Amino acid sequence: MGVFASRWVRLLVSIGLLAVVIRLVDWRAIWAVLRGVDAAWVWVAVGLAALDRLLLNYRWQLLLSARGLMLGFLRLLRVQLAANFLGSFLPSTLGVDALRIAALCRAGLPTPQVVASTLIDRATIVVATLLFGSAMVLLLAGWRLPDELRTWVLLTTAAVCAACLAVLHPTVRRWISNRLLARLPERMHRLASDIASAALAYRHQYRRMAWVALVTAVVFLIRILFTKSLALACGADVNIADLLLVIPILWIVVMLPVTIGGIGLQDAGYVALLALVGVPPPIAVSMSLLEHFASRLVALPGALFLADITGVPRQQVD
Repeated sequence: MGVFASRWVRLLVSIGLLAVVIRLVDWRAIWAVLRGVDAAWVWVAVGLAALDRLLLNYRWQLLLSARGLMLGFLRLLRVQLAANFLGSFLPSTLGVDALRIAALCRAGLPTPQVVASTLIDRATIVVATLLFGSAMVLLLAGWRLPDELRTWVLLTTAAVCAACLAVLHPTVRRWISNRLLARLPERMHRLASDIASAALAYRHQYRRMAWVALVTAVVFLIRILFTKSLALACGADVNIADLLLVIPILWIVVMLPVTIGGIGLQDAGYVALLALVGVPPPIAVSMSLLEHFASRLVALPGALFLADITGVPRQQVD
């Protein structure tokens, strides 16, 4: 009942944010922008979105193989696409991660290693996004960002990084094990301990994690170029430095699990943040709509692989 109510709340938030965008922006102006969209740049954006998915799949494969789970790239891509397709209707990326974990565990892979690898995959991309956004704020913001927004980004990054560092401290880990995990039933306690051990093992794999960091940097570059392509498709030549300033903040905002599939939140974020670098609202909304189109088009093939999520025969995993 609580989950059902939560979904309705997120749906209402999505509708509310869309209503705000509609109220603030002249939809005739948006339609004028969309009618003049350069289709060539839209397809460039779609290609970059597809490349983003391939790199994220490779990143996940690297983390899984570090725990001894050697899965084929295409096999993982099927799971990733199916999870992304269903994730288009979920409130946050955590639902996508749950689908990815469930698919591999149903295939007979060891739960602690699968959960640890997937959680590290998500946690590192979140931390990297926050660090990248904060670095761009410090390097490029100047007077262009409101003090409250700049402070929020920096404090959020500091809090998340502090929490991650605290978990790595032996004293904190012992406290979690003795005070929190000890309250769980024996089976759950053992599983949680195994997941934690598998996740903590990554801190000793410096070369692997450095390679993951490099792939992540390439992903961020592709995402900036993706947004640049959307702007060009809408007839706006937005400076790359301006995109580096505001788009990482948009990534941080969209990670908040308050709407369905980022609908409404992403659109409002585009309008508010791109306005800081001089992009008119009709172009900002048009860019957001094109992003919805490109991301869902790239995820659409996942509908063909839903069986990989709903139930994967053991013999199919290679």
